[in-house]
Amino acid sequence: MGNSNKQATSKTPRGNVSVYVEKGRVKGRLPRQYFGSKQPRIAFGMEATEPNIARAQRIAERMTLDLQDGCFDETLVKYGIAADLKLKGTNADDDQLPPKPDLSLLEVWKKYSDYVKPKFKETTFDKAFLETYPNFLKSAMNATKSEDSIKIKNWLVENRSIEITRNLLSHLSKAYQLAIRHKLISFNPYDGMSEEITVKKDKGKTKDEIETDNDVLEKAKAYTWKEAQLIMKAFQNHPRYNHYHDFVKFKFFTGCRTGEVIAFMWGDINWGKECIYFRRTHNERKRKYYNLKNAVGDKELIRIFPMPKNGELWNLLKSIPQKDLNDNVFKSAKGKVIWASFFNRVWKYDHQAERNGIILDLIEKGKLSKYLPSYNTRHTFITHQVFDIGIDGKIVSSWCGHGEVVSQKHYQDIANKASQTIPSYEETDNKQQSELDLLKKKLEEQQELIKKLMQEKGK
Repeated sequence: MGNSNKQATSKTPRGNVSVYVEKGRVKGRLPRQYFGSKQPRIAFGMEATEPNIARAQRIAERMTLDLQDGCFDETLVKYGIAADLKLKGTNADDDQLPPKPDLSLLEVWKKYSDYVKPKFKETTFDKAFLETYPNFLKSAMNATKSEDSIKIKNWLVENRSIEITRNLLSHLSKAYQLAIRHKLISFNPYDGMSEEITVKKDKGKTKDEIETDNDVLEKAKAYTWKEAQLIMKAFQNHPRYNHYHDFVKFKFFTGCRTGEVIAFMWGDINWGKECIYFRRTHNERKRKYYNLKNAVGDKELIRIFPMPKNGELWNLLKSIPQKDLNDNVFKSAKGKVIWASFFNRVWKYDHQAERNGIILDLIEKGKLSKYLPSYNTRHTFITHQVFDIGIDGKIVSSWCGHGEVVSQKHYQDIANKASQTIPSYEETDNKQQSELDLLKKKLEEQQELIKKLMQEKGK
């Protein structure tokens, strides 16, 4: 009489690795012909769900082929299968894998994070590997009340950014492979999962956990300039949040990143040359300043942005009482460094006070049709300059510090040329034809300068 807890998944041909279910876990039997009279069993390390059983059957098919090709030992290591067995004709016990310890998903992730940390910039590592990715995992585990890989993957796909989910699953697979190599675990439940996800559109997602420049020219992710002016006016007239009006206006006028405007100091203004410099960014978690995102290694990169005399940006900065050169231009209402997390509450929703921020308040009043994160002031500036004003994309790239990777010298040369062009913050509908003609002429001259610069660089 058979064990009532065992359940065969299907009839398996002789000589093949078979899959069965026992006590709610997926297991496998290896064919006797390769192991003498014994029939070894293996543990796949998965709950007996339909997707896991199908996954185990696919692995079993590969293992069968590897047995036939004589490379089964490598396959056990590759898939992290725990098995107490020896191939027919071997004498050593070295092929056996150690028992699987009880490591949680977050413990595996922690070991992997420590391993890859030297490969990333400190700010990038902290944001992605210590904040975004673990928060995704914790949310999925809490929602599913499980560490099952299939459940976690499905929840992430349904509730989080598809692109970030795919990257996370790829890192999880590498994390488990690393743990297998160090004989800390016996199976990789995330093997190949990221490849099953195709990144098309991030439909229905309203949360941007990681700031990205990959889509700065998508109009759907930018406010129109009229909407931008509406937002700035709402900040200016708000009885509680009007202190952040200048901060928001500077973001819309320059397209800089949030960390860059927080780190902007009075010494970064060159009134004589009518320009400003972006030299650094601020990291809230570390409470430190770092080089700009485009900087190579530890070498400082200075980005130049035009500030024509008596223009709107010039007048904005002139209206703020000037402090010491090493003092931040924009501060909190208490005179401290602005925290990006607090400003996001002002922008969207204050959970502590349980009230809407500026944007949700405007949406509720029917004055805005969509919500975009505060980072998208950058998208708004770029799309306005490129599509509304007609500024050459290379020039806008040099102002904002995004686009294709180039040498720092070449980047600086283009920025110097671009500083001759003046950005506009007015609606093109209100411009006179003569102004448009003048702008076109300036753009043609600017494009010629950039073309010559590129040719000189290629020599």
